[in-house]
Amino acid sequence: MADLKETAMDQRKRTVLIVEDNDMNREILYEILADDYHVLQAENGLEGLKQLEEHYGEISLVLLDVYMPELDGFGFLERKQGDSRYDTIPVIMMTASNEIDDEIRCLELGANDFVTKPYNVRVLKNRMRSVIRLRENSAMLGKLELDSLTGLYSKEFFYIYLRDRLRDEPEKSYDLVCSDVENFRALNDRWGQAKCDRFLQEVAERVQKKLDGLVLAGRISADVFAFLVEHRGLDWNAVLPQPEREGQPALYTVKYGVYEDVDHSLPASAICDRATLPLGQVKRKFHKDVALYDEEMRKMQLLEHDIIDNMESSLKNREFQIYYQPKHDLRTDRTGGAEALVRWTHPQLGFIRPDLFIPLFERNGFVTQLDFYIWEEVCQELKRLRELGMPQIPVSINVSRMDFEVPDLAGQIRGLADRYGIPHGLLHIELTESMYSDNPEQIAMTLEALHEDGFIIELDDFGAGYSSLTSLNTLRLDVMKLDMSMIRHATATKDYSILRFAALLADGMRMKTVVEGVETEEQVAALKVLGCDYIQGYYYSRPIPARDFEEYLVQHG
Repeated sequence: MADLKETAMDQRKRTVLIVEDNDMNREILYEILADDYHVLQAENGLEGLKQLEEHYGEISLVLLDVYMPELDGFGFLERKQGDSRYDTIPVIMMTASNEIDDEIRCLELGANDFVTKPYNVRVLKNRMRSVIRLRENSAMLGKLELDSLTGLYSKEFFYIYLRDRLRDEPEKSYDLVCSDVENFRALNDRWGQAKCDRFLQEVAERVQKKLDGLVLAGRISADVFAFLVEHRGLDWNAVLPQPEREGQPALYTVKYGVYEDVDHSLPASAICDRATLPLGQVKRKFHKDVALYDEEMRKMQLLEHDIIDNMESSLKNREFQIYYQPKHDLRTDRTGGAEALVRWTHPQLGFIRPDLFIPLFERNGFVTQLDFYIWEEVCQELKRLRELGMPQIPVSINVSRMDFEVPDLAGQIRGLADRYGIPHGLLHIELTESMYSDNPEQIAMTLEALHEDGFIIELDDFGAGYSSLTSLNTLRLDVMKLDMSMIRHATATKDYSILRFAALLADGMRMKTVVEGVETEEQVAALKVLGCDYIQGYYYSRPIPARDFEEYLVQHG
């Protein structure tokens, strides 16, 4: 098996960079190597550095001439040596000189071997093969312990050394700091991998220099670093560095989570979890970069574990209940619809707030199962209302961004509605603008299919702070739900101009409006004057269970 694996590796073409100013020599080398290698070429050291910058993740070996114009081989080696990204890329020098001083200087600058001109093909290929194999074997061993980009310990070895340190020195107190680059994925898309790699190196170096009493440092994920520090009561806000701004607003920010006086009895992974947990408190907060782990977070962490442990059994036992919040039609002065909301009361854990379990389910993917459960419950309730001879009103149901990853989501919703004989127009699909920005093409395509089937599409939380006209221009929308912050602002300032503009915008686009968060008679009167269509809020009703909602419809439907 080992022989087969080695043969397969030998058959994989590596990439070689030739840096040689003589056109004929480059051509000869290309002819010699092209059958066995992918060959990149550069005519001087500067061009070679550009090729190295663009392809360093692919290059297995550099063949480097010593004497060249623009930048010679010595200069190339000096610059290569100054960038840790290139540390594992071996270099074979090519020279017609027999000067021993040249050879010594190249070796001091990091060259791995020499070949002389004119080339002996068999010698050249064997030396290349040996150097590449040595490099790859060393890299495989090195990857087990050190991260090749930053030189920090890999996640696995950081955990090992953290565990050993805490076990061997139980009397000492340590803190663990975890750094995380804000919006790193977006930076990668904007800058490219090479620039982001340099930035990560800078972050790792600067944090290590700033931390007094540093013991261990590791890279535990793409942009998250962990640092074990002797506990000294540091002022973390003063110590932990941000990228140099040079008088300009930073395009990126590093956030920090700190777990002080770590519990030596915990597994290394749990200690790191406690340091990364506070990061959620400072993400997307402009004036706060550091958060500390505390007892409340520990309680929340335990609760989240309990939620995850019980979610499937609770769904099976129908512990998730659907509540309905009526929408009042201002034109008819009757109930014109409702929004379906989920509530969870666990036999042991008690009432669990939706703002706790829904984000958690969105992260672990369980939200899709819950959403389909809600869809079916709503269809069953609408069927029951029809059989009781009750008014047939539309019900809006929130969808998660995870739902749009379900194959043929539109077909599944259509099949569910048809199974219970529910007219498609009675089911409203409610989405937020922030969700649309995650995967606009897929979401737009799915919504178009639902719209063609007669389902109604609502845009939720319009005006919540991230609204743009993009979704209004690209999606076929039927209803605009105005976020409750708009009515609260209007009431506090006695200025309804923003609400008036939103209502005019919706009317101009032939969309109905629903205003959320309405609580007073004064607000109702103002919204009538503005020409809004529906009101949803405590003035008419809180979210209520299905049976209470049926009674509400008898009185107000």
